[in-house]
Amino acid sequence: MKISVIIPVYNSQDYLRECVRSITSQTYRDLEVLLVDDGSTDGSGDLCDALAAEDQRVVAIHKPNGGTSSARNTGVERATGDYLTFCDNDDFLRDNRCLERVAQSLSARPVDVLMHDNCMYDDSKGAVIPPKETNLAEKIAGLSKGDALLELISQGLMARAVWNKVVRTELVRANGIAFPEGMRNEDTDWSASVLEHAKSVGWLDDPYYCYRKGTAYAQTSKPVTRSMTDDLAIVIEKHVAAIDELGLSGTEARSIRAYLAYPFIVWMGQAAALGECRKDDRTSLEMCAHAPLLLTADEDRAVHLASLSYHIFGFWGTARLLGIAFRLTRLSSLRHQS
Repeated sequence: MKISVIIPVYNSQDYLRECVRSITSQTYRDLEVLLVDDGSTDGSGDLCDALAAEDQRVVAIHKPNGGTSSARNTGVERATGDYLTFCDNDDFLRDNRCLERVAQSLSARPVDVLMHDNCMYDDSKGAVIPPKETNLAEKIAGLSKGDALLELISQGLMARAVWNKVVRTELVRANGIAFPEGMRNEDTDWSASVLEHAKSVGWLDDPYYCYRKGTAYAQTSKPVTRSMTDDLAIVIEKHVAAIDELGLSGTEARSIRAYLAYPFIVWMGQAAALGECRKDDRTSLEMCAHAPLLLTADEDRAVHLASLSYHIFGFWGTARLLGIAFRLTRLSSLRHQS
């Protein structure tokens, strides 16, 4: 079983060697690392070539700058593994047996999508911050796809990021699943498509992926704009429609609605904070129409609270409350970073 690890690379020479080394030093050897240099302007492109020269399993791919989605799509096209996963160019794997445990899980119970949690790495302190331990793999293995996803959502474990999912390569290619280029919230879109088309999912009680916070690369430090909220609305609209288009029903349909419900309340809060969630705005009216469907899929705790508010204050009142919460959270985050 070969695993392809796709790493989009852009101006990351400070962390790239550590990132790649954490993968090539794995005890599990049947893997490839696809470094997709997305038009870097520092020494990252040359470093990709140097890393490829050091290990034949590392492949350096150079392309004009097109953004993370474009780089990931290129990596997926070139992947030769049975399964694929992703790593950001400043993150790393926690120890050298991570992929061995992944392979063992997939050998024991092959699934289309194997999910796992992640650690946080505080770059300023040089410390790995592990999440709360889980013991769900066996339970998830005994559930249908829909029930498994609902269980993970109710436990607060359903991430939209793509780097905590190991996905059967053929699932992606057979269904033409690609990252949308030129827009944000691409992880939410890609993960939704994967979960919609998957026949089986699994969980690994191993938060082996280390997400590095506190660097210049962090997306969370960038201010939210109207174009970002519009992108998220497009993703939500697309996948609400996909439930019917794919003929999903029962717990499978509910699980996708529950997956979309959290991004939905994120949209409400962000749009309201920007003053863009208004009764004279077409996108806002379209989102308002989805509220009864999405807010009833309230397995996620935050969505459940928003659902309670919705039944008391309605869509517009709940959006205002979420907007206030978003501004306060953002302010607290900025103070913490300063």
